[in-house]
Amino acid sequence: MGVGHVTSGHRGSKALVGAFVGGTSVVAALASPTPALALDLTTPQLATQDGSPSFAQGLLTCAPLVREQPSRVDVSGATANASQLRPLDEAIGAIEGQGHQVGFVMVDLGGGATVSYHADDAFYSASSIKGPYVVSVVQNVLGDGAPADGRIDAILRYSDNDAYASFRSSYTDAPMHALVDASGAEQMANSGITEVVEASAAPAREGGIADNFYEFVTPRQLAALWQQCHAYLASDEPGAAWLADELTHPEVSSLRHVGCAWGTTWSKAGWYPDDDAAFSTTVDAGVARTATGDVAIAVMTTAPEDFSATASVIAPLLVLHAEMAE
Repeated sequence: MGVGHVTSGHRGSKALVGAFVGGTSVVAALASPTPALALDLTTPQLATQDGSPSFAQGLLTCAPLVREQPSRVDVSGATANASQLRPLDEAIGAIEGQGHQVGFVMVDLGGGATVSYHADDAFYSASSIKGPYVVSVVQNVLGDGAPADGRIDAILRYSDNDAYASFRSSYTDAPMHALVDASGAEQMANSGITEVVEASAAPAREGGIADNFYEFVTPRQLAALWQQCHAYLASDEPGAAWLADELTHPEVSSLRHVGCAWGTTWSKAGWYPDDDAAFSTTVDAGVARTATGDVAIAVMTTAPEDFSATASVIAPLLVLHAEMAE
């Protein structure tokens, strides 16, 4: 193995000595009070026949600079670098790689920071809307009398459609209007995530979010509704503590199953199992009460009944929230 030294400098200065060993360049700074050493290019690897310097091509070619791709995730009110957002980008890529769409919002309920993707694109809510509706009724109508209505447990624990239809017919849309108005959700942007979804959502907009048993809403709107739910559930108002406990044990919820490792969750999922371009969906939304603060989360997809998809987004969201709080 040949070793060559190339020295440059002048009397009384530091000389940079480059030692090329088996194709590796090592640069050392040496104090040199003496004249520069004679140039020695006798090593075959470093000299041509006429004595001019010759270097391996690998030493003269710079490696391509690999630039980190910017994240597709929006962060507002906090700072997160690309490596922290990479798990979310990977989850997005996996869902979209299967031909589905996804959108989400996470709101820090203490400081207001948000993390989002397709936040203002509407998806079919399916049964996820039942959670905010039940909260609106207990808060505005039933109070401490809520435990007497057995339909609430059927709706929140088992997502019973018949119980929900009966419950909603009993208490009308008025309580939901109060919740929606307080949240400001009606004034938020809303456009279908796809053209097909938009075509189905447009007729529903002739009324409002509170006027339909099931809705087309955006992740931002759904998260805003849960912000209002949180304000009530965390209070000392009549019925709040009992209802908060009811929302901790839904039979199906990726937010519950993932979030329980972080603290208490209040959630309601929704899904439409058929691969219908307008209505197919898996949604999970609610509140996670973690050691680093409470967050409202809404994850919506066009994947039919696929809670692994929503879980793949919720998990890195909760990790990110903990990292941003550090």
